[in-house]
Amino acid sequence: MSIRKPYHLLLLAGISLFTSALISTKETIDFHFHDTYFVVTGSFFYWVLAIIVYVLWGIYFLSRKVLHSNTLTWFHVVPTLIAIALFSCAPFFGYPGRFVDLSPFSAFGRIHRATQFLAVGAIVFIIAQFLLVVNIAGGLYNCLKKK
Repeated sequence: MSIRKPYHLLLLAGISLFTSALISTKETIDFHFHDTYFVVTGSFFYWVLAIIVYVLWGIYFLSRKVLHSNTLTWFHVVPTLIAIALFSCAPFFGYPGRFVDLSPFSAFGRIHRATQFLAVGAIVFIIAQFLLVVNIAGGLYNCLKKK
């Protein structure tokens, strides 16, 4: 793995998440969203995270020749991996019965501390994805400018 290609860290994270999904127990995670409960197994949760990471790696792999900046790549990859780590670990720590309450944001101060970390992780994840778009758009702009 080269320091010049930090997006390969996404591939490594995807492999570890996929492996975690294979060896995961049959525990479930309950997501409460407004008045609906979603119950998913731990392995399905890891598979979804692995697919997200693989898709991001694939985007980087396909657009590697037009990326604008390696620094922007680092600023995208590191927060994305931190957010994925929060997502993969938070439901299993601090929740009685593996329960995640996705209440409205107006109730942010009254919800469980671990749910607040998930909300912050989701915000960081979304903002980091804008950096990917900026990196690719800047690279395409530079390619078109040269022609």
